[in-house]
Amino acid sequence: MSETLETMLEAMPDSYQKTVGFPTYDLLAAAAIPMEELEAQLQETAAKLDPANLTGEDLERYVKSRSGLVRNPPTCASGILQVTGNGTINEGDLFESAGGIQFAATATVDITGSGEVAIRCTTPGAAGNLPAGSVTMMPVQIAGIVSVSNSDALTGGYDAETDEAYYERYILRLQTPPTSGNQYHYRLWALEVTGVGGVQIYPLGHGDNTVDVVLIDVDGHPADGELVERVQTHIDPGSKGLGEGEAPIGAYCYVSGAEAVELTLSMTVQTLPDAEQEAVTAAVKAVVADYLKSIAFTQNYVSYARINAAILEADGVQDVSGLTVNGATANVAIRERQAAVLGEVSIRYGAGA
Repeated sequence: MSETLETMLEAMPDSYQKTVGFPTYDLLAAAAIPMEELEAQLQETAAKLDPANLTGEDLERYVKSRSGLVRNPPTCASGILQVTGNGTINEGDLFESAGGIQFAATATVDITGSGEVAIRCTTPGAAGNLPAGSVTMMPVQIAGIVSVSNSDALTGGYDAETDEAYYERYILRLQTPPTSGNQYHYRLWALEVTGVGGVQIYPLGHGDNTVDVVLIDVDGHPADGELVERVQTHIDPGSKGLGEGEAPIGAYCYVSGAEAVELTLSMTVQTLPDAEQEAVTAAVKAVVADYLKSIAFTQNYVSYARINAAILEADGVQDVSGLTVNGATANVAIRERQAAVLGEVSIRYGAGA
């Protein structure tokens, strides 16, 4: 029996027969069905009055109509492909990784013996960020081309802005109103670029009429050169102060990635029964990386205790001992313009209890 029907029956005087099969019960049961549907619709509508409850297109409509902010779209990874052979790579020719991720040439290039061609992933998002040596195949053989490979990693692919990040950017705009090129304006402009995960603003960083903008990406890592360049172009192309970007005329903006503070970890780990060491190592790295991401640009130190606690929560870990961070058992200071990144992780495995 539904709660609505039960309430209606309780409100009906006991002088009526309310047993199943009698008119009173049957009529109220029939009426309760559309009433419950209507109540569910009302609850759903009421929930949508709070943007924190919205997702997807509903969130986009709400935020855009009230602030003009649009969700940052995904971007495509790109890089350089080394080519061996004698032939012509035409714009749009495809190359592929072993995992089926495809890249297209962005220009037509004649290859004589060997050469290079710029490529861009055909699928937007982080899936196109591949390590060196990943793109080695041609879905359709190109006449005269013997082999291809990327000697450097392919980077710059970012997924579309998440609902959480989009909503947080909307709240940031409401709570720190941008106006007339103030600090909040520069932060907002930087966050409008896909891939930016955090921003620090330093007024007068290069002298009068200058602003330094320091970036981390969505993973909490120092922004790479490609992301820095896109933000620089968006705000003040070439740091010329000509008003050709979002920054006003006469305001010189200098964009840079945060300085990386590398953390080297060493520890002894006891694993749970049946846990594989390779999987445990990956899990330990993942939980520490998640912690570092959570504190990037928000905390001026890396907590030794929090790292130890995070490792204990990693899948397959029963216990951890002898943890050192950069050779010590203390917190690591993080200064302005810096972000902590995970470096080498050395794990000695002991027998579980």
